[in-house]
Amino acid sequence: MTELDRSPETIAPLDQSVLARFERPRVEEPVRLAVLADAHLATRAEGSWKALHRTEAALERAIADVNDRGVDGVLVAGDLTKDGEARNFDRYEQLIGRLDAPTATIPGNHDVPKAELDHRVMPVERFTERFCENGLPARRSFGGVDVLTLNTATHPHGRLRTSHDGVVGARQRRWLDDALADAETPIVLGHHPVLSLPEHEQFSRSHFTLRDADATLDALARHDVPLVFSGHHHLPATNRERGVREVIAPALCSYPRAYLLAEVGPEGTTIRFVPVETPTGAVDVRVHGAGGNRVGRKVTEWAERRLAAFPLVDERGGE
Repeated sequence: MTELDRSPETIAPLDQSVLARFERPRVEEPVRLAVLADAHLATRAEGSWKALHRTEAALERAIADVNDRGVDGVLVAGDLTKDGEARNFDRYEQLIGRLDAPTATIPGNHDVPKAELDHRVMPVERFTERFCENGLPARRSFGGVDVLTLNTATHPHGRLRTSHDGVVGARQRRWLDDALADAETPIVLGHHPVLSLPEHEQFSRSHFTLRDADATLDALARHDVPLVFSGHHHLPATNRERGVREVIAPALCSYPRAYLLAEVGPEGTTIRFVPVETPTGAVDVRVHGAGGNRVGRKVTEWAERRLAAFPLVDERGGE
């Protein structure tokens, strides 16, 4: 029996649980950050392995839940919309305006122009004006934590217009070097992950990670960056290389439909997995994932394996 052959009754319940405990980053005064990723908001579309017909309600629930928790900030790791449609950006802007906490937002590969689309997508400069208060790349402070936001979804020469992969680029790496030089407790936010997961051998690695992942990791490791958040994969995951910890946020659109709550304090950082789908909806979302295309089926399977293995990392021995 495979992971996707199990009946809904045997799936682990999607309760709030600890995804990871890290020794770093640390701050004296606790800071709580919500991390939202891959909402793929679709006000008219239906179906697909992303269960597009449920995306609007899922985003609304996530925003309401985040407000109930009184977080210090919200990090949005890209792919706000299905494919950069104007109506979906408009609705996203209306919904995200309900957040009580300040936000730090970056675009995903579905938020930028792509040559194969049959509609116009606003340029990244316009995206930055609407959704990025401090521009891109940018530094945003939440208490004692400095969040450094990167645009990995576009390329200075436009060569990522038709792909899923991303790039940081030399200009942003120079900016990152400068920003990290005086950031006491930095967290880096990018849409595309820096580190590759073992499952990526089944697909093209560049489908998921940065084209310039090695050069970007060099910069992060050189400054001893304790934590990177990313999205794009649609599954909760952790990775570590050369001292750099990376946490991939689950998607708000596809199974298991959740966001992350990061609690940074004097003892270290705890990452909690917070579901946003109703029990009935969770079954529907899983069915769409299991019956989708090859990527959707595999991502659903990989997500279920990790849900069953929480916490994925515990550097503090369950304190």
